[in-house]
Amino acid sequence: MKKFFAYLLMFFSIGTIVTVIGLSILDDFIYSLGQTSAVDIAEVNNEENATIKSSAGIKIEDGATSLQYSYNNEYYSYLKDDKIYINTLKDTKNYATIEEEDPICYYNMLYDKNLIIYFTAKKTTTTNTRLQIKTYNIDSQKTVEYNVFNVQNFSKIKDMNMSPIINIIYINIETKSSTRTNNVIYRVDLFNSMSIVKSGSIIDKMIMLQHRDRVYYEDSNKNVYSSYGYLNIFKTDVELIGIDLDDNLYFISSDLKNIVYKVYNNKIVDTIKLSDSDVVKTYTNNVGTYLVYPTYVINVAAKDPYRRIGRLSKYVEFEAIKGDTMYLRTSDNMLVKTKVLVDEESDEEE
Repeated sequence: MKKFFAYLLMFFSIGTIVTVIGLSILDDFIYSLGQTSAVDIAEVNNEENATIKSSAGIKIEDGATSLQYSYNNEYYSYLKDDKIYINTLKDTKNYATIEEEDPICYYNMLYDKNLIIYFTAKKTTTTNTRLQIKTYNIDSQKTVEYNVFNVQNFSKIKDMNMSPIINIIYINIETKSSTRTNNVIYRVDLFNSMSIVKSGSIIDKMIMLQHRDRVYYEDSNKNVYSSYGYLNIFKTDVELIGIDLDDNLYFISSDLKNIVYKVYNNKIVDTIKLSDSDVVKTYTNNVGTYLVYPTYVINVAAKDPYRRIGRLSKYVEFEAIKGDTMYLRTSDNMLVKTKVLVDEESDEEE
């Protein structure tokens, strides 16, 4: 009888091992089926058969920061050595390099056109830094200069939001002295003046509306404010996570991360209750607001906020979504992309 149970235990152990290995192989196989290469080049040799060459992805250069993607999925860009490099996604070739006399300290690619807003920084005294706003049109390759302003004890630009509809920019700038770190939010009219909106606290998140001149921001204590003051509409602690094309804002519960609130004009218009609270990160591109889980992604701003629009694996890290394309980064710093499921009525362009 003892031998019988020993054989039985061995049988179940082997079965378990085979099942685990099989599921692991199946997971990798299914994941590979869902992937499309970041480089798909068709070459015709002697006008005969076209040969499709695919690579595993695009190798991201060492030292490259602020990786961004154009709204039409034609270009990707990054900041390195105080310059902005713009490469084509089709063949990874360098399309343009933005280089200035003064170092480029920050840039942002707009969500609806091939336009880059960037900042140069020049230290003029031991405490003063002169910042200038410029734009670069990728299609025409033309640069336009805008506002110049001085910042005391400048450390870095943490964030910038722009509405191309009303031509207003909000900038969150970090300043550092020997005794304290401070954040200052500036409101900039590209064709006129600029002013300080907030100073005296640490701002972790900032989102501006696209159709109206209003900004929302969250401080390090998870307090959320609008241009008119403290946003006192929630019964629990929340975090600001995104916006959509209709100026709806999205907030997620801070504790369990299982409830998302949709807010318009400072009123809660919808509550989305989630079954999964294992949120790895959140992401917004002014078109949608996305929750990234270990194995999938949802867009809570979509017609169906529960629909899984993309699949993930432990071998990749979520980077961004533009239109119907999701960008992922592998552990060896390769960029790959895959198609996402999009609502038929949504216009997911960036």
